[in-house]
Amino acid sequence: FPATLKAKELIQEGRLGNILTFRACYLHSGSVDPVKPIGWKQDKYIGGGGVLLDLGSHVLDMIYYLLGEYRSVMAKTQVLYPKRPDKKGVWLDIAAEDAVYMTVRMKNNSLGTVEASKIATGTNDELRFEIHGDKGAIRFNLMDPNWLEFYDNTLPEGSYGGTRGFTKIECVQRYPKPGGDFPSSKGSIGWVRAHVHCLYSFLDSVFYKKQAVPSFEDGAYIQYVMEQAYRSDTEQQWMEL
Repeated sequence: FPATLKAKELIQEGRLGNILTFRACYLHSGSVDPVKPIGWKQDKYIGGGGVLLDLGSHVLDMIYYLLGEYRSVMAKTQVLYPKRPDKKGVWLDIAAEDAVYMTVRMKNNSLGTVEASKIATGTNDELRFEIHGDKGAIRFNLMDPNWLEFYDNTLPEGSYGGTRGFTKIECVQRYPKPGGDFPSSKGSIGWVRAHVHCLYSFLDSVFYKKQAVPSFEDGAYIQYVMEQAYRSDTEQQWMEL
């Protein structure tokens, strides 16, 4: 999304200053119903895990993209219902987690929380983050992807708050050219358009023999972070990365 590209740009330009803290989450509600038949994603023996691998991978990758590498992680998983029915009505033991709650420290010394859940009643496909620095802050919500909100902490206070406050930046479909030429850069963006641009970026990297972002190495790194999060949950302690 242009909004997340803009978020990285503001961080790299130093508009947020030193990063102090952050919170990020990816929330669904598909596992709230206790009698909803499970799919393969709720079968740990097929998928290898639960919501940490499904949704957590995305939100961990987002923070990695914006703030760099992780230093350590403390994680706690949650299985909401220990038994759920399959499509034939047979009740099965559930080992795949419905939610995971992580406290993470980054190599830039900021400390934050990362959550992934499929038991967040009232949500649909809600990936959101807030990042706070000593000069400013940003926040984003995938359910309102046209905008990135930015707070400039360097503005003077002034009477009645001056001009301070979060500003909504109209990122919409303003991708760099030529990838942003169609459709209109002023048009409202959606989930599909963002995925199309991901494909464009990959094919552009292949054609021009450029390093693709994210790389296979980036994907392997996020897999390592998730494995350490599972280990933290099992051993009930911080894991260094």
